Amino acid sequence: MRIVTVVGIRASGKTSLIEALVGELSARGNKVGTVKTVFCPTFHMDKPGSNTYRHTRAGAGLVTVRAEGETTFLYPRRLSPSEVYAQYRSFDWVLAEGDYQLPAARIVTAHTEEDARERVNPLTLAFSGRLADSRRELEGLKVYHYEKDIAALCDLLEEKVEDAGDLEKLDESLNGEDLKLSRAFCAVGCRGHRDKKEGVRVTVDGVPLSLSPEQEETLRLWAGMAKAGNI
Repeated sequence: MRIVTVVGIRASGKTSLIEALVGELSARGNKVGTVKTVFCPTFHMDKPGSNTYRHTRAGAGLVTVRAEGETTFLYPRRLSPSEVYAQYRSFDWVLAEGDYQLPAARIVTAHTEEDARERVNPLTLAFSGRLADSRRELEGLKVYHYEKDIAALCDLLEEKVEDAGDLEKLDESLNGEDLKLSRAFCAVGCRGHRDKKEGVRVTVDGVPLSLSPEQEETLRLWAGMAKAGNI
């Protein structure tokens, strides 16, 4: 299994590049998986009031949803990188979108030279994203267009990226500027933060109360149960 991270400023072309890489690597006969990292502390796939949410709140260590078109596994905790990537042992490639802390080969997508340079680390192999419309090289590394140059980029990855080996090494997360950037990515324009500003509002005798995330979560759960006629 070989791992590549794709990081970049918001709307710089990360997902478009991931799609192109999945397509090209798969066409070469590889089994390809992806991991999407979300740093927003308010983000949850499972929503308060749902049956699966009630399962996890009751103490279930793993909840599985089997539907006609997909199967979803819900762990009520944050898994370590080694636990996550252990699920991909049978894959040839895993592409990680948005993970600034994973010690793995990196592609930086960017709008400008400035935001590209901010995200470079010693593991960076190439640049991509909207920057490819204006530059072909930066910091001694090539800038690849996600459509025109995808074959050449995959050639580079096949040449440079080695097998992940001992997965526990992935738990040695990068910190410093990478950690700051991941948090900044969440704080600027994050839908979760916008939703947070539009969250639960409670007033008592005209006095607004400030609620903790846990209190807001509980109130949303009650509201969902009331809507469903369960209380």
